[in-house]
Amino acid sequence: MKRLPLSELRENQYFDAPVYLDEGYILLSPDVHTPQELRERLARWGYEAVYCDGNPVEAPANSGPAVAAKSTLELDVQERQQMEQARKLYFSLISFTVESFARFAEANRLDLAGITERVKGLIELVKSSRDSILRLPEFVYISDNYLHQHSLNCAILSLAIGDYLKLPPHRLIELGTGALLHDIGMLKIPDALYLNPRQLGPREWQMIKAHPMLSYRILKGFSVADTIALTAYEHHERLDGTGYPRALAGEKITVYSRILAVADSYESMTTKRPFRVNREGHAALLELLKGRGVFYDEAAVRALIYCLSVYPLGTTVLLSNAAMGRVIRTDPRSPKTPIVQILIDKDGNRLREFAAVASSEAGTEQAPAIRRNLSWKEVEAHNLY
Repeated sequence: MKRLPLSELRENQYFDAPVYLDEGYILLSPDVHTPQELRERLARWGYEAVYCDGNPVEAPANSGPAVAAKSTLELDVQERQQMEQARKLYFSLISFTVESFARFAEANRLDLAGITERVKGLIELVKSSRDSILRLPEFVYISDNYLHQHSLNCAILSLAIGDYLKLPPHRLIELGTGALLHDIGMLKIPDALYLNPRQLGPREWQMIKAHPMLSYRILKGFSVADTIALTAYEHHERLDGTGYPRALAGEKITVYSRILAVADSYESMTTKRPFRVNREGHAALLELLKGRGVFYDEAAVRALIYCLSVYPLGTTVLLSNAAMGRVIRTDPRSPKTPIVQILIDKDGNRLREFAAVASSEAGTEQAPAIRRNLSWKEVEAHNLY
């Protein structure tokens, strides 16, 4: 590629090919002009030049399907804004869920109107900032009871799947409400039982397996729609009839329940519980893939993978050029090639400024491949929380 000294970059200038930093990170796509602060920021990063195979042009070129990434500066601003909004809503919803469950446990009350309004707000965020609200590993919530965060995460994942499957708004509200309240029956079971760090015995396990029916009865007691109550009742059913509590199979399981079954299984596998360790998101998705069409609805599994990418949003990864980063955006064309924010570059330097790269399956200089998840020990050692 041709070397372009920073002194030759002009404000509001376009190029007819992508502009790269020397490490292969896309800086500008052909449809993005040179921002005013670009030279100043690059100089602060320690760069003297950028690289491009094209030439300066007066008007934006058609970027075409091969250029998926936005400019680094655009992504930086957009990431900060969307993550701030997502984080604010997420923790507001956690507090609301804790309060709602406590109110029910203490006074047998459920504010269904308030829950519906919260679900509506969550639907809007899933539609406008799906990649941000799905970066669940980054929303660290410390609690002795996993039930609240599990319920919220299942609602978020279910809504993302439902939106991808193009469910209309009123059905998304039903799905989100059912997903948020699907485990409310657990509140009728002693928390010492489901928070127990040891493996449960047969009798104790039978008590836990009663929670879908308990959830159904509770929700019907508040006169919710059958579609919502059945979402809770059937979320542990499986397509081949091996689930519980009624061993339903195939189309006898409602669409909402089939969606929630995928969301619930993924969230359960990837979240630490008192009685077991959690799996990496990539491994959990592979497990769902193995069970598609047998245990899980194939369309729902496919939708989840496209929403999260094969290496899920928020996951820390090792790239083929030895850089380390975090998955921050999905690629709508392929779940195998998400956009990764570089946290530690290929030379082992921690980046203070935002830098992102579009990954590829082949692994090139401009678009490295994702090799694997970073282990918890690696994340800890490099302080990549």
